[in-house]
Amino acid sequence: MAEFDYEKYRLRNFLNRLVQAGEVEVHNEHVELIDLAALIEATPKATWFKDVGPEHFEMTAGIMASRKRLAMAFGCSEAELQQEYMRRLATPQEVAEVSRVEAPVQQVVITGDDIDLAKLPFYLQHELDGATYLSAAMDFTVDPKSGKPNVGFRRLMLKGKRTMRANLTQISDLRRIYLEAVERKETLPVSFVVGAHPLVCLGAAIRLPVNEFELVAQLRGETMPMVKSVSNDIPVPADAELVIEGYFDERGYAEIEGPYGELYGLYGPMHPDPLFHVTAITMRKDVLHHTLLHGGQILTRNDAAHMSGLDAEVKAWNALKDAGLDVQAVHAPPSAVGMHHIRAAIRQKQAGDGRKAVEALLKRPLVKHVFVVDEDIDVFSDGEVERAMCTRFRVGKDLIVEHGHRTLTMDPTSDHGEQSVAGFDMTRDLSEPDDLIHWSSYSPRISGGKKAASVREALESGPKFFMGLMDALGDKDGRAIAVELGTLQDQGIVGRKPNGEWFLEGK
Repeated sequence: MAEFDYEKYRLRNFLNRLVQAGEVEVHNEHVELIDLAALIEATPKATWFKDVGPEHFEMTAGIMASRKRLAMAFGCSEAELQQEYMRRLATPQEVAEVSRVEAPVQQVVITGDDIDLAKLPFYLQHELDGATYLSAAMDFTVDPKSGKPNVGFRRLMLKGKRTMRANLTQISDLRRIYLEAVERKETLPVSFVVGAHPLVCLGAAIRLPVNEFELVAQLRGETMPMVKSVSNDIPVPADAELVIEGYFDERGYAEIEGPYGELYGLYGPMHPDPLFHVTAITMRKDVLHHTLLHGGQILTRNDAAHMSGLDAEVKAWNALKDAGLDVQAVHAPPSAVGMHHIRAAIRQKQAGDGRKAVEALLKRPLVKHVFVVDEDIDVFSDGEVERAMCTRFRVGKDLIVEHGHRTLTMDPTSDHGEQSVAGFDMTRDLSEPDDLIHWSSYSPRISGGKKAASVREALESGPKFFMGLMDALGDKDGRAIAVELGTLQDQGIVGRKPNGEWFLEGK
């Protein structure tokens, strides 16, 4: 049996790395549960609370709520993040079952009458939420029908000491698996993991038609140790912080869940959902509780927006490559919750490539707006994208609108589950002349070193822009050159080309 380092992918160790990088705001003072959400949203950094509530919980939030932190989770730079993510998705990994004695997540086991969910840090996360919540739960289950492992992300609403509601409203594999179990009049065993390395969280947040236990291992980059839950045999990561085990009952959507502050910064309404019955709680002895900022008014501080954005970028990149386009960069802004807006930079090979890119990206599920630019525009810069919109986009010919696309049920712009989407071709028109008014302006740079003794001598080799003359004369001032050019022009010795270059008459 392989030996595993159960601390390597521990959430606490990753948090310590973030602290060393200056990415964490540490709260050593006592914090009440009601104050958590406001404190988490108040800072762009991750947070570490050392003393929360009457139980003195240790909690962390925001560990995935920036591109830098996601890159640190992968052990790479921000510039390398997309390619490293794609590399890991393409590299198979396995999971390995370890004993319950070995697994740190089962150092403490609570069963029977000792189970009390009210002793876990469920807390009110938005003013009008229907009750207290855990927001960072990952559901691990195995489809009883197919035997296929599945992982997802879920919020949990406290109901009783051994019961809680979970949101299974949106389309997901877990929703399908549960509805099939209800049809068979069976309960569905699930184990919720709360607190794990960000790469486990990312694996739970994305949806691919694969064995999703192995998908999580792929993102971690090596074989992942898993242990069977003590009360339902569902495998969970052995190095996690806490697990809530149990089952969804066979009654179906019989409970009212919500309202809850959703990822758009608006409330999702109440809706029916199933009831979860807890059969065991396991955890590390020094458990570190994990929570997410969900919704709020600063969407760029939402963990989900950054995780969704990275996945959306990679899928958009692949869609453009599949369309035969020369992709240079892709960005899914977290302010558009990481899935609804795609910016892409391409190198045009022929006329129509910009429109072709727009059409390829609009085929991606849930995309609302697509912005395609040339490779000289930084898609991570709002200012540069706005500049491309202002100087290269023509509404009459470059706007592409399509109707009848699917939306999330919680989307405030949804029209009975459908929406119209738009693409903005903000690339240069290759049919336009390659002249001065279509060139980007940059700050001047000269190499230094004198190559000519005069303006006339510099122009003997051919026309030059003023900066070229400064470079040829090794002149870092330029004023004397301007005066000399004026004199030569008055004498009819030099002239100007339509693009502004200076030249010797008769040459």
